[in-house]
Amino acid sequence: MIDFILPLFGRFHPILVHLPIGFLVFGVILIFWFGKKYNAYAPVIQLAFLFGGISALAASISGFLQYQNEGYGWDTVKFHLILGILTTLLSFGLWYHLKKAAATPTQLKIKGASLLVILTITGHLGGNITHGDDYFTEVLPPSLQSLLGGGNSIAEPLELPADNWEEVEFYTGAIQPILDQNCKSCHNPKKLKGELDLSSFKGVHKGGEDGVILEGENPEKSALYSRLILPEDDDDHMPPKEKRQPRKEEIELIKAWIESGSSEKTKLGDAAIHVSLVEPFFKKVENPFYPVVEVAKLPQDSIAKLREEGFFAEIVRKDSPLLKISCINFPAFSDSDWHMLLSAKDQIVYLDLTGTSISDAILEQISKLPNLTVLKLNQTAIEGSGLGTLAENKNLKLLYINDSQVTVDKLSALDGHPTLEKVFAFDSPVADNGSFSQFSFYLETGSLSLPPLATDTIVY
Repeated sequence: MIDFILPLFGRFHPILVHLPIGFLVFGVILIFWFGKKYNAYAPVIQLAFLFGGISALAASISGFLQYQNEGYGWDTVKFHLILGILTTLLSFGLWYHLKKAAATPTQLKIKGASLLVILTITGHLGGNITHGDDYFTEVLPPSLQSLLGGGNSIAEPLELPADNWEEVEFYTGAIQPILDQNCKSCHNPKKLKGELDLSSFKGVHKGGEDGVILEGENPEKSALYSRLILPEDDDDHMPPKEKRQPRKEEIELIKAWIESGSSEKTKLGDAAIHVSLVEPFFKKVENPFYPVVEVAKLPQDSIAKLREEGFFAEIVRKDSPLLKISCINFPAFSDSDWHMLLSAKDQIVYLDLTGTSISDAILEQISKLPNLTVLKLNQTAIEGSGLGTLAENKNLKLLYINDSQVTVDKLSALDGHPTLEKVFAFDSPVADNGSFSQFSFYLETGSLSLPPLATDTIVY
């Protein structure tokens, strides 16, 4: 009935370790602060080291009990525990020294400084055990982590190649990444919770203090799977409900691995699993909308000048050199004003000339924008002469000519454009034409109609 007392006291270790830190640091500060006048404050300093020693002893005992009951490896805690005991001895030593000494010798300051150094190292090692060796570095950018000799410690989510997923080893390429992300933080060689190591194939098959976690090809009898599907408020559910929970697709993949024999070298294609089971883990290849090019960033004063001249100018995303330019507040913009945009010629990917005073002559200038992706010529006098020059815009994807004077025959000059995906031509001669050939791009005219319904003719 009272077996829980020692493990419970061990779990108080993270709380108790803060007591000696406060008392001892306070005592060391007083030693150096008062110097030769320490006699007047000796009782306070002596009391600080006495309480520091007592609390350090309690913290050491609780830490040892936590090591015994929480599955930590000896190699992980030995230096922290040894230095904790040394901190306790030095604390009582300083208390005894102050109690017997009639003055504050230089040796006392040396001992105080030594205690502070040991206390710092002890606390640092304790933090590493609790939070990991890379607790301070894991929030740094990957490049800075590498510079400091570390690496990105966050386990990457499982990703499988869509084209040759059958050749991926079931355990190494699929199961271990799932365990690394969801289980490894508590079940690894440094922290063997339940004496279970889930960081390797050998550890998974060895099991833990409750025995093996794999039972042949039976997932329901295998703790590795059965504990994953228990209700989260069940004491035997793993991972604990306060931890990150694996996705149902990951759990199903673990189940399939056990059913296939839970071997190390079997490939996914040999395990007779359906592609739907691995499809959620296929790498998503996302094609960026704007071109991926290396161009210089436009200086901030140049962007500020564009804004002063009346343009709306902003970068497409943080740290990108690419720009969106709009004349929403510059309706007087005309062909003769084009020189204002020449400084941003390489950076412009989005250009909105809606409602401006431009003519077809400007199309030749627009064709010289190498990275232009979106072009809006809405509500302008553009008729389409020279639209063919936009074939030079090798990244153009969207063209807007709503409420313009462009006709179908002029628009046909863009048929076969290498990148143009869609043209919007609402309220234009193109839309009024009613019949036009199929272009290589999708043409949206807004001429939509719904089929009549029987209810439309009902008279109420």
